Amino acid sequence: MKVYKKIMFVMLLALVASSALSVFAEQASAALSYHGTISIDNPSVAQDASYTLILTNNGTDRLLNATITVPQGIADITNLAVTPSAWTVHHEEIDQISYIYLTQTADGLNNGDSITVTFNAVNPRMTGTYRWVINGVDINGTTGPEVDIVDVPPIRITTMVPVFILLGIAFGVSLLSLVFNRLLISHFIGWEQYQVMRKETSEFQKAQMAAARANDQKQIEKLKRKQTQINNMQAKMMKTSLLQFVFMIVPWLLWGFVLIPTFGETSLAYLPGLGGIPMFWVYFPLSFFASTIGQRILGLNPIEPR
Repeated sequence: MKVYKKIMFVMLLALVASSALSVFAEQASAALSYHGTISIDNPSVAQDASYTLILTNNGTDRLLNATITVPQGIADITNLAVTPSAWTVHHEEIDQISYIYLTQTADGLNNGDSITVTFNAVNPRMTGTYRWVINGVDINGTTGPEVDIVDVPPIRITTMVPVFILLGIAFGVSLLSLVFNRLLISHFIGWEQYQVMRKETSEFQKAQMAAARANDQKQIEKLKRKQTQINNMQAKMMKTSLLQFVFMIVPWLLWGFVLIPTFGETSLAYLPGLGGIPMFWVYFPLSFFASTIGQRILGLNPIEPR
């Protein structure tokens, strides 16, 4: 029985101590409490924007300084300004993470008072809602908790102009490729002859497969006698194909010197569940679409005669 009473007594003391610590923690939290809001005049991906950040003291202790952690992706922070004028603001980048520092050497920020920070920056290249964090310090040197700024405007796609630019580039590259293809074929073979050769080689291959499946030895021997002629046709067509391969360096130069420096990882499209889609995955379907349209509408591909 005595052991049982001792256990109950210890448990009671632990409960009282836990309750007391909770009360002290709540009082400390109430003494140093703050929140922030932020607005962006142009929340479009990879665009210049003006930011306005408001920091408000909710606690009973006066707020002496604060550090704001800037989300990765936000670049080129300039024109920092703060009001009231008793506060100073500056920006630093440490280990590729940007910080905005707010300090005051006077009486600090009283309960219910706010300070406003404005600056210009380049928005992230990817769509999404980015996390801003505030760390405050009161006049006694006590560091407060990390507080996330709430209701941050999401960075989003606000224009289709880059997609139309990519579509125009894709059409241009496809058109040049098709025209170059047509000129090569016309010069080395002849357009009409090339169509005939493509049709004959296609029919020959189909006949070979059919004869092999049917084990038709007579047809196989007949096709073998035509094999040399087909090989010569394929050799002529292969010559133009090799020259076309040389032209493929043009899209790679375009990628390396124009598209990547211009768009990089910028989100150009958005899919629910996947988020922002960068240029790399947007260009290829656009290029396929442009090539198909160019082949069928402009009639620059070698269509087999019916």
